[in-house]
Amino acid sequence: MNWQQYKYSLALGGMVLGLAVPVVCVYLSSLWDFDGFAYLSFFIPAAFTGFGFLIGHLIDQLLAQKVQFSQSNMSLREQSIIDELTGQYNRRHILLELDKELERARRYKHTVGGIMIDVDDFKKFNDRHGHLMGDYILKEVTLVFDHCIRTIDVLGRYGGDEFMIILPEATAETSTIVAERIKKAMHEHPFTFKKRPFKVTCSIGVHFFDDLTKVDKADFIDTIDKALYKAKSAGKDRVVTK
Repeated sequence: MNWQQYKYSLALGGMVLGLAVPVVCVYLSSLWDFDGFAYLSFFIPAAFTGFGFLIGHLIDQLLAQKVQFSQSNMSLREQSIIDELTGQYNRRHILLELDKELERARRYKHTVGGIMIDVDDFKKFNDRHGHLMGDYILKEVTLVFDHCIRTIDVLGRYGGDEFMIILPEATAETSTIVAERIKKAMHEHPFTFKKRPFKVTCSIGVHFFDDLTKVDKADFIDTIDKALYKAKSAGKDRVVTK
């Protein structure tokens, strides 16, 4: 039942109960000569109906507040884990997801791939064209990344113009394929700001972790970050697997 209908349902129930009163009054009138029974037969159905409506209205209000409270909680939780600009996980939550995935991989003897991405020359875009263009680039590259990864992969904004992707149960080949797909998609994506087309590339560091018994979160991040550093040092716009 829709919570907005309780006041009408209980009012109807009260009216039905109240309508039973005239029957009782008629019976009592046959036993005692009392004119008040006639008044009772009129007012009590109305009173029952009103009382049912009032109780139903209070229930409706309580349920509406419960729904609103639940929605507020969901909104606050979303704000705490989602990067406002890109709509992907923020740094804090992507690291929590990494913790969970590493633990799951150790428990079930799974492998994990990791990718770190840096938008090439992002600071120059910001300095030359302003932060609005920088925001546009970050939103667009996020769409590119999201379209290139698998449904089980986890994407998050690690900080600034850096993004991290966790690839559960990935092989070395799978990890590299995803990274190369992202690089190719960046070349093909039509970046346009204020009707002016331009090109955006990215540097990508990749690593495949097949033995996680001695790998913690810090090791995971450090390894893919070093691969990213090599990609940037080698001339950018490339994939480096460490």
